[in-house]
Amino acid sequence: MKGGVVQISQAVSIALHGMGLLALRGRKMSIGELSEMMSASETHAAKVFQRLVKVGLVNSSRGPTGGVELALPASKITLFEIYEAIEGSPQSDYCLLQQDNCPFGSCIFGSMLKNINNEFVRYMSSMTLADLTGSEINETKSVAADNKN
Repeated sequence: MKGGVVQISQAVSIALHGMGLLALRGRKMSIGELSEMMSASETHAAKVFQRLVKVGLVNSSRGPTGGVELALPASKITLFEIYEAIEGSPQSDYCLLQQDNCPFGSCIFGSMLKNINNEFVRYMSSMTLADLTGSEINETKSVAADNKN
């Protein structure tokens, strides 16, 4: 088995890492630049960022100076909002066999899956991009630059 028990999709990984890079850099970046930094397909990254634009987490612009940038301060965007924009809300009660009725009568994992899911949602909801990147510094610089103009 590759990786740990908890798995997230490549799309969510691109979204979280890409948004983190935007917060860390504090500036507009091209999809090409982001995808290169993440070693991700530019086509896949573009599709992921389209979803983030659609839900209002990212602004995009076209042209030679175009790219994507955070639509909100990094301190206002939770990791869960990014996750949810890509995957939707996770179900708290789900069956790994995708069955309505467990062949064992009740889940062989007991409440463990529900507990892991709840802890994941709690953590992702409590963490912002600023928490991950220390980008409050970048936000302050950006706001100061905006105020000069």
